[in-house]
Amino acid sequence: MGVMTKAAPVCGNPWNLEHGGCAALSLPADESIAAVARAQVRGLLNSLGLAVHNVHDLAVMVSELATNVLQHATAGPDVPGAELWVYQRGGECGRDELVVKAFDTVRQWHPRTHTPDDLLEHGRGLQLIEILANGRWGHHPSRSRLSSPSVRGKATWFAVPVSRASHGRRHPAPVDEPHAMRNLQALLVQRGVDRLAPREELGVTVLSSPGDLTVWCETSTFRWCARSGETGKLPVTDITEVCEQLVRLHEAMDDRG
Repeated sequence: MGVMTKAAPVCGNPWNLEHGGCAALSLPADESIAAVARAQVRGLLNSLGLAVHNVHDLAVMVSELATNVLQHATAGPDVPGAELWVYQRGGECGRDELVVKAFDTVRQWHPRTHTPDDLLEHGRGLQLIEILANGRWGHHPSRSRLSSPSVRGKATWFAVPVSRASHGRRHPAPVDEPHAMRNLQALLVQRGVDRLAPREELGVTVLSSPGDLTVWCETSTFRWCARSGETGKLPVTDITEVCEQLVRLHEAMDDRG
């Protein structure tokens, strides 16, 4: 089991990665982008005592994700640049996953299944990610984390199993449902998703935008349903992933009109 051992400073970390939050930082729009992205992920894993099965593969995927942004999604001079996001979420078979996302402001991909044509268009880098992540990658519409106001764009991501090198699994502090929903609403508002209003429904805390999206929180679980018919359910400990899914749905609905 490999562990990143070289420490690196982590900049722009507005949330605590270990407790379900997301580390986010700006990426440079030059040839240093891959090295900066690798160093930041290395620093996070080292500081949190996290381990991945293959450190070299992770470094390759981070580099290719960042390079893909530089080559295919460089922002203009008056547009906020690319961002790197890293967070943990619950994965398959009870194991946590480390999610690495690169955000950019070029909105060319839309919420559809990635195809071989995507790989041909965007090159060898995404082909490597497809192979090394065992298909655990994708792209979706999103909104920035570090610019204010938040701007529209897309996120390209991959996920790998992760374990703790020490201190066992992460154990986020328990939180009651109304508090969890307030936290979720605050995260959504920061991302420019401000149409969801809180209310109570038969003793259950609800966020809703009538006809668009409704989110419930009960028994330590978030549930949601969009006008497209898409539904989802995740524990409150995965609040970062819940926020990501809701931002994706919000942006997809805006795209469709």
